[in-house]
Amino acid sequence: MKTKFPLLPMAAIVSITALGFLAACTPTLECGSWAFSGNPVTVPYDGFNVTSAFTFTPATCGKSCDCTQDVMIQMVSVYDSVSETYLYPTSSYADRATSYGWVIDRVDGEGYGYYSLINNGTTFFSGWNTPGANGTANTLFDLPGGWPDNTYFYSVDVATCFNSQACQNKILGYYFWSWTSNNTGTISQFIVGPAWKDLDTTFQNALAGWNAWAPASGPENGSSYAGDFTSLPHAVVFPTLSDL
Repeated sequence: MKTKFPLLPMAAIVSITALGFLAACTPTLECGSWAFSGNPVTVPYDGFNVTSAFTFTPATCGKSCDCTQDVMIQMVSVYDSVSETYLYPTSSYADRATSYGWVIDRVDGEGYGYYSLINNGTTFFSGWNTPGANGTANTLFDLPGGWPDNTYFYSVDVATCFNSQACQNKILGYYFWSWTSNNTGTISQFIVGPAWKDLDTTFQNALAGWNAWAPASGPENGSSYAGDFTSLPHAVVFPTLSDL
């Protein structure tokens, strides 16, 4: 399917039901199964509490691969339907975003684009993402919120093999989830499900945006929330990532 879903007029998007939309789309590569849970919350702020888990099973896509550690990369796009502009939590997000607002999601101070990899380059903070392996779930945790009323929040979680002798840096699956807020700030789940073509191409564009930004990003000093006090001179470029 050649739809550019996040770029459609908001009225057109709202008129599409989740099941009908996803059924009409060509899926991205999925070498395993997803278990997604998302629910609106009001504490500590109006947000959307997410658990997104991928279990790698190479036979699902007719492949053979022993991945000893697979982890998540997340890209997001946040749209204000009143001002008709894309929103970013910090200027660094805007600096690496695609022309349509998609950006690799990372906590400021963390120099790696993998969702929970801290600055020592080897440790994944379990409060954000617990890595998986063949038959063991790779689970991402997120609680986006605090955005203005009338926001559309889109996210794609991308399961990627981080350690393997045979398939390191291979993408294993993609999952799309989203939520909206109305004019009183009430949050509702929107479309969720395995991602569709061309979001895999959009993801590659977001990676390119990160890689162009990273060398001149300036110091990345870690996040005390993750107990990361390692400093890097600048963010780290992604290796070439491609579908398994």
